[in-house]
Amino acid sequence: MTLEEIERLAGWCTRAGIGEIELAQTGFSLRLRLNLQSSVAETSLAVATTPKAEAAFNGVRAPGVGVFRLDHPTTGRPVAASGQTVRKGETVGVLQVGSHLKAVLAPDDGVLGAALVEDGAVVGYGTPLYALATADRARQ
Repeated sequence: MTLEEIERLAGWCTRAGIGEIELAQTGFSLRLRLNLQSSVAETSLAVATTPKAEAAFNGVRAPGVGVFRLDHPTTGRPVAASGQTVRKGETVGVLQVGSHLKAVLAPDDGVLGAALVEDGAVVGYGTPLYALATADRARQ
């Protein structure tokens, strides 16, 4: 990630009221802490030495940073409903960043649980949005 990209991310977060964000991938991590009370942003960049173990979560996660929408912003209709059977790759929500809309896709076939965040909530990359019961677990 370039310095220009980090500065752009800091600007987006400031406008969205996000005070802290952490991004990580193999060999790279970025933690950005913003002091929303002033115009000064603190950044720290570090190379990850060991991957972090994540708790197992079987569900739909946010594909990026933005405002999560349960209802499509242009139609006002729900994108998906709790209890709905979905197929891998099917749109189950929308992530809005400014005027840009990004589809939130089901990672697997299954049955959607209740939304784990409210419509209009600001979410970060990887934030759990829906639990997803796979076909095997849904039958139990």
